[in-house]
Amino acid sequence: MKYEEITLTDHEQFLRLLSALEKETASLEIVQICGEDANEPLIKAAIPFLLKKENVNKWHGTKRGGKGVPKYTIRADKAFFKHLRKYEHFFKNSHDEYGCDMVIETDFGQDDIAFLNKSGEPLFFTTTHEGYATIAAELLK
Repeated sequence: MKYEEITLTDHEQFLRLLSALEKETASLEIVQICGEDANEPLIKAAIPFLLKKENVNKWHGTKRGGKGVPKYTIRADKAFFKHLRKYEHFFKNSHDEYGCDMVIETDFGQDDIAFLNKSGEPLFFTTTHEGYATIAAELLK
């Protein structure tokens, strides 16, 4: 599958992205890059759809050392997508006063998220704290 980086801009784009992903997503992965927080609203909403929880050092777009961080694999469900639509966006790309790339954190926080098809291939994933969003080229059509 071919992938492209995309710029995340506003809530309307976020809603269009979720609508396109909802049609193709079989499961999602959420990685709590800052360590486990079971009280986080995103994780609380994901728990009813939990397929697997594990600690990982490598996930889509990221590789790190140490003891690992929690990754939740959840079943795609309309109720979870409804919860996601409450967020402003995963993050927003912007530029500072010098024209350098900058990440604006939203109410989604710093968790990384991936949407996988039924073959387990990523359709879209974020490296949230870095401000990277990667999408399967076929979804850009």
